[in-house]
Amino acid sequence: MHSWFEFLRIDAGLAMCFIDCARLRSNPMEAARSVENARKALAEIHRCLMHPSRAGLNENEVFFLEQRCMEIEAALATF
Repeated sequence: MHSWFEFLRIDAGLAMCFIDCARLRSNPMEAARSVENARKALAEIHRCLMHPSRAGLNENEVFFLEQRCMEIEAALATF
């Protein structure tokens, strides 16, 4: 069985993938949809980081996810 950390790690990767897709889209509506998907993934990670013990996250996992959130937020700031 996969842990919440694995799910959130994948979510962070998907968020960055959505951001990369948004950069490549020539259609502004499609780019906006990709950015919104990245924001949704980021919001899910933030929700779990609000109560890390509920998600069974240890300190190292929380640190990793916080770092990824900062990377995602920085990338989203370019839009």
